[in-house]
Amino acid sequence: MQISTMELNRLNFYRACELHGGLVLGQLVRRSRDADLILMLTRHAADELTHAQLWTETIVALGGQLQPVESTYQARLGRIVGAPGSLFQVVALSHVIERRVLRHFTEHARLPETHPIVRAALERTIEEEKEHLSCMSDWLQLEAERRCVNVRDVLNRFALADARVYGELINEYGFRTAA
Repeated sequence: MQISTMELNRLNFYRACELHGGLVLGQLVRRSRDADLILMLTRHAADELTHAQLWTETIVALGGQLQPVESTYQARLGRIVGAPGSLFQVVALSHVIERRVLRHFTEHARLPETHPIVRAALERTIEEEKEHLSCMSDWLQLEAERRCVNVRDVLNRFALADARVYGELINEYGFRTAA
């Protein structure tokens, strides 16, 4: 089964975004003093870097070229929402990104033309993304109660920016759903 140039471009985008996310989360570990948050962010950063490696291996296995990506999902969101002002906001923004990744990867895996090697990588990543969402949701809820903040308001603000960025990517990378 052949893989299109557009699909390889998507995989390079996934690779770059996972790498970006892992590096950002790793930097956040250095700023946190909350043991639970440090544990969650360290695991999450390690998983994201492993996902970047998985996408790199997938591209190579398919005979594709590793290509630089001009702008990751995180960079695009950052241009819209600005720099998050707290670790709480960073985790909330990460939650919105992970929610999008889970939905998108699930849809990508369902497409009939998805190459079996790509589908296997997507399915492996999907399971780990579910765990990330669960951990972040729990931490955000506890932290929101402690801070007397409505976590839904924060998530909704970031979700609006996420929808805008995803709309751009639909055009740029040909993202679509399995109908």
